[in-house]
Amino acid sequence: MTVIAQVSDIHVRPRGLLYQNLVDSNAMFARAVEALNRLDPAPQLVLITGDLTDEGLPEEYEMLRELLAPLRHTYAVMPGNHDDRGRLREAFGDQPWLPREGELHFGIDVGAVRVLALDTTVPGLHHGELSPVSLAWLERELAANAHGRVVIAMHHPPFVTGIPYLDLYGLRDVGAFIELVSRYANIDRIVAGHVHRSMQTRIGSVPVLTCPSTTTQIALRLEPDAEPASYLEPPAFMLHRWGAAHTGSAVSHLCYIGHFEGPLPFA
Repeated sequence: MTVIAQVSDIHVRPRGLLYQNLVDSNAMFARAVEALNRLDPAPQLVLITGDLTDEGLPEEYEMLRELLAPLRHTYAVMPGNHDDRGRLREAFGDQPWLPREGELHFGIDVGAVRVLALDTTVPGLHHGELSPVSLAWLERELAANAHGRVVIAMHHPPFVTGIPYLDLYGLRDVGAFIELVSRYANIDRIVAGHVHRSMQTRIGSVPVLTCPSTTTQIALRLEPDAEPASYLEPPAFMLHRWGAAHTGSAVSHLCYIGHFEGPLPFA
């Protein structure tokens, strides 16, 4: 059995400061860590798919390391548009999966699954792009693992959400990525963050899933002139599980963070 927990868009702030001056994102991530520690069976990897911090400040990365310290599972972090590559690299320089230079792409073997973490960030900007260097790295990894199960992880999801104020900052020029993905039959799924909501679609036969935030969830407003908004909906993470025989695709579970009434004596 292979189990990967995906957390995203945690927006850690310096000690004592609130996300958007309204929400205690640090406390909410601490509760997420507690929930992850209660998982049974335990995940072999906790993957955080970007927006680790809100402003990419050194003190935010220091706070993040402190908040991660109680986590009992192996973890890996990816950059989002609110992160700073250099400061992230400095803060996690002791982690073996982290590239020492350039874009922060990396691959990790988790049980029978190869996770390819693809850096979609553009320094100083909020939209996402995949440079020729990024696509070349991905193609090399896909070719080298053509006979194994692969998951592609990225911060910006490779599709248009339909929420106008989100799509301004989406992943641009996805055609080459889609063409590349279409040439490999062993990609189990693509997972992403960025949108602070759970969304599902497909690229060809490949499922594409986004992970909610551990802080606020972005409002589902589809009208063309919609104003940006967020809600304090229940925070959540994703749990991706492959069966013991490693046959077939994963089952991905949306897991809410919090204490809810129950268990009730029926199913």
